[in-house]
Amino acid sequence: MSQGSLILVTGGEGFIGRHVRSALLAGGQDVISLDSRSMSQSAGELSHQCDLTDAQGLQQIFASAPRRISAIAHLASTLRTASEKDPKKATQINILGSLNVLEAARIFGVERIVFASSVSIYGSKGAQDDVSERDFTAPEDMYGAAKKYIEVLGNAYSRKYGMRFVTLRIPIVVGSGPGTSTSAWRTQLFNALQERRQQEVKIPFADHETLSIVHAEDLANAFSILLNSPIIAHNTYNAPCEIWQLSGLKKEVESLSEKIRVSFGDAAVTGFPRRLNCDRFRAEFHHAPSLLDRLRHAAQVHGADL
Repeated sequence: MSQGSLILVTGGEGFIGRHVRSALLAGGQDVISLDSRSMSQSAGELSHQCDLTDAQGLQQIFASAPRRISAIAHLASTLRTASEKDPKKATQINILGSLNVLEAARIFGVERIVFASSVSIYGSKGAQDDVSERDFTAPEDMYGAAKKYIEVLGNAYSRKYGMRFVTLRIPIVVGSGPGTSTSAWRTQLFNALQERRQQEVKIPFADHETLSIVHAEDLANAFSILLNSPIIAHNTYNAPCEIWQLSGLKKEVESLSEKIRVSFGDAAVTGFPRRLNCDRFRAEFHHAPSLLDRLRHAAQVHGADL
């Protein structure tokens, strides 16, 4: 997509969505942000409060856009815990809502959709399994199963109607800002580095566990790459990330601030792989983020404010 193109971001008010919007705006692109919640708005973007299950309302947003929407970053989703609590609502939003997005894209001639999938699509894997896009997918919960179905649905639309549907499978995402009550540690790590009080950050997994982790800003840059690259070799990518043993993450964070203590629970990693192979994305787009650099930068900004 060229600079100045118009891109729709669904789930734009979410944790990842806010970062994707910022990355696109910084790249000189105009953004339409869509969310079921009331929206904040930045210069260079429009915002709409709309539920994706409202097909007519969604199509009205496309029809009223100042010019043709050229691409969509489809991030809107009911997350894992909420999906288990309310499976009917999760099915309506995740599957019917995604169908409505694809239909609107078909009707209004959208060229490309980049879909926020999840590593939950792979299901549980062994501790040493290096999981690539070629590995078998076997989701174990509603959230992962919905992501798998949407991938299949999007690829069917791509074959039939010619739009480009690209999947980005996302692992654990961390970064500063408001988080979720079910995974608060993912934002607490960075929030704590930017604050001045004693804090404990509790990670629910055992300290010997391994996780694939990406910072939200690096993930947003990956979305921007897939939305804008003139040539894309594949339909599916594991998001660029790093593999961390949690005891090592604790050591790095605590070395950056004497006020932070990282503690652990005893949970094992289940429902998604520990080790995500993202060589495909790195080799094609030369994008290799560093979580350690992000941690150090957060601590330096904090230190400069003292």
